[in-house]
Amino acid sequence: MNVLICDDDLKIVQQIKNFLLKLSKQSTYNFDITCFSNGDSILDKQIKTDFAFIDIEMPLVNGLTLSAQLKRVNSNIIIFIITSHDTYLDDAMDLDVFRYLSKPIDNNRFFRALNTAINYYHSNTQIITLEYYDEYYSVFTSDIVYITIEERKAVIITRTRQKKYYTNKKLSYWKEKLKDYDYFAQPHYSYLVNLRYVSDFNKTQLNIKVDLKTETLPISQRNYSNFKKAYFAYIGV
Repeated sequence: MNVLICDDDLKIVQQIKNFLLKLSKQSTYNFDITCFSNGDSILDKQIKTDFAFIDIEMPLVNGLTLSAQLKRVNSNIIIFIITSHDTYLDDAMDLDVFRYLSKPIDNNRFFRALNTAINYYHSNTQIITLEYYDEYYSVFTSDIVYITIEERKAVIITRTRQKKYYTNKKLSYWKEKLKDYDYFAQPHYSYLVNLRYVSDFNKTQLNIKVDLKTETLPISQRNYSNFKKAYFAYIGV
């Protein structure tokens, strides 16, 4: 797995690198790590990487600009934003970043977040087949934004222009099918959502954000507690 680290604080760069090397020694994961001290040296390169740890505040080029560039090269990149405060978090959310790591970086939170990210990275290559009468489609599980119900059948909404795929199966079938993927949760009896695309929520509704477009979905009183627990487990809190 290719990893890019960019921070003008060299102590932070070395700390993240040490974390990755430690995890590599304790597991079968192999990280190819590239380090930078500023974003300016990356912008003119077409660098395609699987994971990126980006400081949000750097001279010349900030982390948001750099993250947007890395997203253009690889839309499935997993980005960790490193920050000392939350001033830019709304803007970062628009870029669909995976996690925020506060300085100083907490060891336990780092490893929880990274393990979640690696599991998500591997699941990106998982494909499910959708059947609708005599039509068949293949969809990456990570591209599913949410699944809902229309006329008693499940409809799958995907990231690609939020395209709809109709299926012959009920929502209960897809809930069971996707139960091993820890980024799906059920906020309401008629919805199963990919937590990666949830930008915020309260006791009655949640917002899904894809490519700067926001859609609001309901949360039922009955499902709120389990949904909240699943969401915070997903983000590593």
